[in-house]
Amino acid sequence: MNGWSRLNVYWIISLLYMGLIFVLSSFPLPMKAPSFLLADKLAHLLEFGLLASLIYFGLKKSGVRSHPIFIPFLIASLYGISDEIHQYFVPGRDTDLFDAVANAVGSFVFPLGIHAINHGRVARVPKKEG
Repeated sequence: MNGWSRLNVYWIISLLYMGLIFVLSSFPLPMKAPSFLLADKLAHLLEFGLLASLIYFGLKKSGVRSHPIFIPFLIASLYGISDEIHQYFVPGRDTDLFDAVANAVGSFVFPLGIHAINHGRVARVPKKEG
């Protein structure tokens, strides 16, 4: 099987999403709207959790079965670190270690949750009859 036949929609979406993250990180921050405590960290967690999830599904669809949680975590976390470094060079942006931590947490928790659900390791609520 050649490399192109393993290309799937999740890889394409992952790459497009990584491009979107880069583009959005290239602009100065807009004026901050009032929000709840740690809203920024939650946004980072969700942003990189989604990226890791797309990578997880890309690997699964490509037939990669080893390290289904570690590989997406590693790729998305490293991309999150590179994004923080990139923001250092963007006027009006800064690098934040806690943003990188939130990126890594999302990159780990999302694939872990998906993997647990897909392999029946999460308790399911029984349906009520009647």
